[in-house]
Amino acid sequence: MGGAKTMATLKNARWPAFAVAIAVAPALGGSDYMLHVLVLIGLYVILAESLNIVVGFTGQFSLGHAGFWAVGSYVSALLLIRLGLSFWTATLISMAAGYLMGIVLGLPAMRLKGDYLCIVTLGFGEIVRVFATNLEVTRGPMGLPGIPVPEIAGFSFDSEKSMYYLSWACALATIYVAAKMRHSRFGRALMSVRDDELAAVSLGVNMTYYKVQAFGLGGMFAALAGALYASWATFISPDVFQFSDSANIFCMMILGGLGTIAGPVLGAFLLAGLPEVLRQFAEFRLIILGLLMIVLMIYRPGGILGSYDTAGVSVKARRRKTNKGAKI
Repeated sequence: MGGAKTMATLKNARWPAFAVAIAVAPALGGSDYMLHVLVLIGLYVILAESLNIVVGFTGQFSLGHAGFWAVGSYVSALLLIRLGLSFWTATLISMAAGYLMGIVLGLPAMRLKGDYLCIVTLGFGEIVRVFATNLEVTRGPMGLPGIPVPEIAGFSFDSEKSMYYLSWACALATIYVAAKMRHSRFGRALMSVRDDELAAVSLGVNMTYYKVQAFGLGGMFAALAGALYASWATFISPDVFQFSDSANIFCMMILGGLGTIAGPVLGAFLLAGLPEVLRQFAEFRLIILGLLMIVLMIYRPGGILGSYDTAGVSVKARRRKTNKGAKI
């Protein structure tokens, strides 16, 4: 009894401890390059958590998440450059645009599953990139330069340190919302659709509504990451939002733990930060990362922080089950 209570206390304390660690990290030293990497990790945390709403909570496979990232980046950048709106107003509008694009994608994709849904979402990401490449307002392949940095009450987020705090404040807010959503009635409805659609419908869950809303919310938070990225980089072009980015975000979520809250955070740190740690082994770092992924997927198919209950059993367990069946 006491041990269970202690574990629950430690579990409840981990996120405040993580937030404190993020807050004090710049004070511990580190170069602008290190802060640059940490800002990038913060943005990937938002993207991975937003994709987790679609895939981890609702069970809808999506490989076009970079499309929502691009929508948020371009909408925010154009509002800042063309209309001179404030960063915060532009960000809210870009999040609304991401939400609407998610709804638009979710409605036709609602009737699809598995590989077919993957193909549709992949096509969505490529369509957004093609539009960004060919529209005059986006300046095509030349991209949009001179995007203003965020400002609040006269303070400009024009340094890596200030952008670090801004990006991680948004990342922590996204984590908080995702955690609250997962344990809410809405989140339980999403997971019921993921686990058994027929049972969910029989219990009165409006499957259409929840599937579409999952796409909308996932697109909204991905657009937030896009708005932050545009003002941080001060330049965007279609080359930034490739299919490889969608695949990378997907891998972060799977590697850390599908359907968990901490999993996408860990996945973002590993896949965005580990390549920089292994930079001294530049010739072999992709091989090292590939081997790590293979080992983890064999022995932890649910991800590092995932459970076997939601992702399946380990290879050894599958073999035991097969051998047992063979004996019978």
